[in-house]
Amino acid sequence: MALGGDAVRACFPLRRQMPRKTAGEWGIATDLLFPGYLFLASDDPEAVAHVLRRSTQPDLMLSADGALAALTDAEAALVHALGGAEGVVRVSRGAIEGGRLAVASGPLAGLEGLVCHVDRHRRAAWLDPSRADEVLLGRAPGVAAGTLALPADARGLKVGLEVVSKS
Repeated sequence: MALGGDAVRACFPLRRQMPRKTAGEWGIATDLLFPGYLFLASDDPEAVAHVLRRSTQPDLMLSADGALAALTDAEAALVHALGGAEGVVRVSRGAIEGGRLAVASGPLAGLEGLVCHVDRHRRAAWLDPSRADEVLLGRAPGVAAGTLALPADARGLKVGLEVVSKS
């Protein structure tokens, strides 16, 4: 039996590709964006929760009480926009023009409003998922944080971004 039974359309860990410098050369490394978490897509979350509660494998439980954490529409759209069908957040490429980030290619294209910090030397950007409602769905800012909310001391979700020019 598959994880979650027949009610699960997709099950994947969300991964990210990051530029990494090893032995003086830049390459691409892939790691987990949310270590220890799996994302499930289902049309019947109650059936999935029922199957997981009956599981005898304790490492399949998503929480101590067996409850699933449902993503908001904006969070689900963010996971799909960033990870695509494969669940891999690829490296984006862009430029800083007049002090504003403009992403030309990759999953961050059109989602510049989610970027809260750019580190050009590490080839990385940090995203604020609490902005997903306003950026992806056009809702007013200030909506209560959902399940992808970050701890107060966190900088954001780190993803790969190569800034090829700055003017």
